[in-house]
Amino acid sequence: MNKSSPQALAVPFLGVLASLQLIDPTVANTALVKAGEALNMHGATLALAASISTLAQAATVLLMGFLGDRLGRRQVLMASLVLSIAGDGIALAAPSAGLFLVGRALVGIGVGAVLALTFASVRFVSKPEELGQALGVWNLLIIAGFIGGSLVGGVLADSSWRLALGLVPLIALLCLPLVPVLLPAMPANRELRADWPGLISIAAAMVLFLSGISHAVSGFTSPQFLIPTLAGVVLFGVHVLIERGRQAPIFPVSLYGRGCFAAAIVSGIAWNFAQAVVQLQTSNFWQVVQRYSTSQVALAQVPLLICFAVGGVVAGRLMSPGRRTTQLMAGGTITLVLGLFLLAGLRTTTSYASLVVPLVLVGIGLAFISVPQSALFVQEAPPRYFGSVTAFRTTTGQLGFALGFAASGAMVNGFGFASLRDRLLKLGASPAEIPELEAKVRALLSSGALTHHQDTTSKALEVIGQAYASGLAGTMIVVGLLVALLGAISLLLLVIGHQQGSRAAQV
Repeated sequence: MNKSSPQALAVPFLGVLASLQLIDPTVANTALVKAGEALNMHGATLALAASISTLAQAATVLLMGFLGDRLGRRQVLMASLVLSIAGDGIALAAPSAGLFLVGRALVGIGVGAVLALTFASVRFVSKPEELGQALGVWNLLIIAGFIGGSLVGGVLADSSWRLALGLVPLIALLCLPLVPVLLPAMPANRELRADWPGLISIAAAMVLFLSGISHAVSGFTSPQFLIPTLAGVVLFGVHVLIERGRQAPIFPVSLYGRGCFAAAIVSGIAWNFAQAVVQLQTSNFWQVVQRYSTSQVALAQVPLLICFAVGGVVAGRLMSPGRRTTQLMAGGTITLVLGLFLLAGLRTTTSYASLVVPLVLVGIGLAFISVPQSALFVQEAPPRYFGSVTAFRTTTGQLGFALGFAASGAMVNGFGFASLRDRLLKLGASPAEIPELEAKVRALLSSGALTHHQDTTSKALEVIGQAYASGLAGTMIVVGLLVALLGAISLLLLVIGHQQGSRAAQV
């Protein structure tokens, strides 16, 4: 086959498209501070602007996976790119907060669909025996696109937030005419019918759960955290009950009882959880404690991203149909946990060079879990429900990432505040000053802008660095233990899944 043929370029092209789902929130969050000032967004409105694309994606990704099966994956992919272009077009031209929110919600639906549809498409543009290699290349191009796109987006955001929001539409517009050229037509099943009770119930469950988790930093006993989180869990149980009685559900509830499918879900939560913790908390450490600029933070994370990308290619090449999944995931879990434990050695004076090895280990560990986990979703998806099942990988990833984002923030605050009073006294603060300084430190550690507060005293700034480093060290230990536990559960489920497969083959 000619290496430059459309079929040979299909998988890399799908990876470039999928990178939009990572580029968009990164660029949007960078631009949000200036957008908030320009559109007079504050408090709850600003918080909604930061999360609305994620919530819209969570609510619709299974529906978009279904539509890929029902209408044809290539057509829905093109429609999703158009929706992304329109959404960010509305947001960047918005004269008010209301239109900005509408635009960002549409983008969330669009880029979430692009990720789910490109993942499902990999199977149709690669040979079955080369699926692992194809997923590795797909993963490589996602990370490469993300690195390039986020760096360009950061530069544009420094100039204009409206200009920065034009990056994703520009990439989508350039890719749109290439979709019918580089991707073949994929089968559509016009007989499928939407399972609206199932789609609506799981969408509501995810939105409630993610909304609650985002308030974990307020405390695990706060009503803002408990009420929506528990409501989401209860509603997911209702969803399962609804689906058990449906003749044509989103996908069969019986899949949850299959060891390999359950392993794919648990391992997906684990690696997305770990990725969120490491990327968020190292970024905050470099900014809060060591005063890195935004561009320096982006460059500092490049070793992790490169190892994640290249490790995915290696993992894909080591895989073969039905083989090495357990070994790769076991090796990935051990490597990831080791990297997390090494990051627990962070101190205020820790040099960047001493963090390179832990970042490399985390990147390799994530890759060796991610590629086999992706292959499990493809392997377990019944043909009739292929789009919905593979889209559920995105739902699983959102859940793990949200848990890592919120729980790590809460843990850093908790561990960091454990000795806050003693730290302030050692810095020479008087007992009368303690309440005000404690409140200021807590507010800064809980906010999204931790470093640029001109009204903050030097005592508060110094204790912020000490508290954050202390909190981060304890957090990495707990996260390492949690990931090890989830990894062990995933491996046990894989063993059960292989036994189920052997029994089924004997029947």
